[in-house]
Amino acid sequence: MKNNKLILVGASTGGPGHLEQILSSLDADFSSTLIIAQHIDFVFMHSMVKHFDNICMYGVEEAQENKYLKDPSIIFTYKNLTNLEHHHANGLHLSECTRNSPYQPSVDSLFLSASKICEHYDILACLLTGIGDDGAAGLLALKNCGARCLSESKESCVVYGMPKAAEELGAVTEVMSLDEIIQEIKNF
Repeated sequence: MKNNKLILVGASTGGPGHLEQILSSLDADFSSTLIIAQHIDFVFMHSMVKHFDNICMYGVEEAQENKYLKDPSIIFTYKNLTNLEHHHANGLHLSECTRNSPYQPSVDSLFLSASKICEHYDILACLLTGIGDDGAAGLLALKNCGARCLSESKESCVVYGMPKAAEELGAVTEVMSLDEIIQEIKNF
């Protein structure tokens, strides 16, 4: 097992409520870097992140280009700041992704970039509720490099689109309810 733990979460429709449950459950034992790609219009991002910062025991921040992340960190990707990079001396940071995507921020962009740094991190990737298929291809890339890849069950999803697409693609190692995913994140 690698020393550096990285949790990635992708969500769309229904995601803010699910993310509130996740973030409000984190306790003093949480010691990972958590990066979230939630489909949302950028004009609403700041107020959403501020709300989550108020309910979470850890600071919740919007991504900043080339800012190195320290554990524990909870970061929301912002617009195209979805490209994860690892530098041996300084660790992990996000940079702008040039990949074209109809989704902002793109879960696939986040997950695909993380698949290129799997050798440095023990990765838990979670695909939550949402319309469409964003995140499925990226989750498959992560699974293929040895990451643990969870999708939210149909029963707990608000919209069973993104998890379904990932499951149909064979990108998922385990299907879990939101409550089970929360426990996995807390115990990671």
